[in-house]
Amino acid sequence: MKKMDVIFRQVFFKNLKSKTWLWIVLGPLVLAAVFGGVFWLMNQTNQTSKIGVVTSSPALTSTLKASSDDDQRYISYSSTAAAKRAMADEDLDGVLTISTQPTTHASLIERTDGNGINRTQLQSVLAQAHTKEVAAQLKLSTTQLQSLFATPQLATTSVSVDKGKLVSRSAKTQKSGAMVGFILGMLIYTFVISYASMMAQEIGTEKGSRIEESILTAITPQAQFFGKLLGILALMAVQMAIYGVVTLAGGLLLQRLPKNPLSSLMTNIDLSGISLNMLLFSLAFFFVGTLTYTVLAALTGSLVANQEQIGQATTPIVMLGMLGYFGALIVAGGTSPILNIASYIPFLSTMMMPVRLGAGQVTAVAGWSALGINLVFLILFTWLTVKFYQTNVLSYSDGGMLKAFKRSWQLQRAARKPKPVKS
Repeated sequence: MKKMDVIFRQVFFKNLKSKTWLWIVLGPLVLAAVFGGVFWLMNQTNQTSKIGVVTSSPALTSTLKASSDDDQRYISYSSTAAAKRAMADEDLDGVLTISTQPTTHASLIERTDGNGINRTQLQSVLAQAHTKEVAAQLKLSTTQLQSLFATPQLATTSVSVDKGKLVSRSAKTQKSGAMVGFILGMLIYTFVISYASMMAQEIGTEKGSRIEESILTAITPQAQFFGKLLGILALMAVQMAIYGVVTLAGGLLLQRLPKNPLSSLMTNIDLSGISLNMLLFSLAFFFVGTLTYTVLAALTGSLVANQEQIGQATTPIVMLGMLGYFGALIVAGGTSPILNIASYIPFLSTMMMPVRLGAGQVTAVAGWSALGINLVFLILFTWLTVKFYQTNVLSYSDGGMLKAFKRSWQLQRAARKPKPVKS
C-alpha cells in the first residue's frame, strides 16, 4: 500500500506542476471567457437602428411607428430630402420611402457605416401596413380583418412512456435535459482526450526509456497500475473542483451586473427539467466513463515499445471518444434502433445515454440499467487490463501494438495452462 502511495504521489504532483496539465485546466476556461466576452460585447454594442419613413399615407406611418422596438425604430419625415439630410448627419441608419400610387411600392436607402437594418422585420411590417391600407380601402372592420387572417392554433404536448404511463414533458424541459446530457458528453470527451493521453504518456515514456525494469524491482505491476490510475483520477478531481469554484464565482458575478448577458439564454431553459436524479445519473456516468477510458489508455500504453509509438496508443481512445461524441450529437435530434443499441454499449453509452435520458427518450430504469452494464464492464475490463499490464509492461515488441497484443495474449494463455507434475 505504501509503494502504491509513492506512485500515486509521483504521478499526481509531477503532473500538477506541469505546463501540460495547467493548459488542460486553463484552456477551456480561456475559451469560455473569450466566447462569453464576445457575446457580452455584442449585446453591449447592439444599438437601435433608426429608419426615416417618408409616405403620404397616415395609416402606413401609424403602423410603422407602432412596430418600433428596441432593435428597430421608425421615425416619420415630411420629405425625402429632410430624411436624407438627417442620414447625412448620421442621425438615421436608413431612409424608407413608400408610395401608394398606383400600387404600394417601397424603396430603402441604407448607410453602409450605420447600424444593421433587419430587412426581414421591415418586410413583415410593410406587409402588415399594406394589409391595413387595403382593408381601409375595402372598408373592412378590425374584427373582419382579424377573422380573415386568423390561423388555427396548434397546441403540442410531448410525452414519454414511464412504467406504462404517459408523462407529459414540455419542449423547454426536453431541450434543457438534452442540453445537460450533451454538456456531460462534451466534458467526458474532453477529459478522455486529455487524461487518457496523459495515462498512456506516463506508461509509454517509462517503458520507452527502459526505466520500467528498475521501477518494478521495488514494486509490483499491480501497485504501479493502480497508483498511476489513482494519480490521474486525483488530477481530474482537482480540475472539477476548480471548475465548480469558477462556475459558482462567475454566476455570482453575473448576477451583480446591471444587465446579465446570460438572461436571454436562461429564458429558453427550464431548470425544473434538471432533476436531482438526472444530476446524480450524469455524475455517475461521468465517473464511470472517464475511468473506463483511462483504463483503456493504461492497456494501450503498456503495449508500446518506445516513445514514438505513444501516438498509436492514443488513437483507439480518440476514435472511440469521437464515436460516442458524435453519437450523442445525433441522438439529441432523434433516435433509431441502431442508436438505441449503441447507447447501451460501453465506451459509447457514457456519452449517449445521458442525452437520451435528458431528452425523455428512455426512462430512468433504462438509464440506470445502462449504467449498471457500464459498471460491470468497468470491473471486468479493469481486472483483464491488470492481467495484461503485468505481461506487457516488461515486454517489448518492434512489430507494432497489434503484434504486441497478440504476444501478450499468447503469454496469458500459456500462464493459465496447468504445469505438468514432475514424477
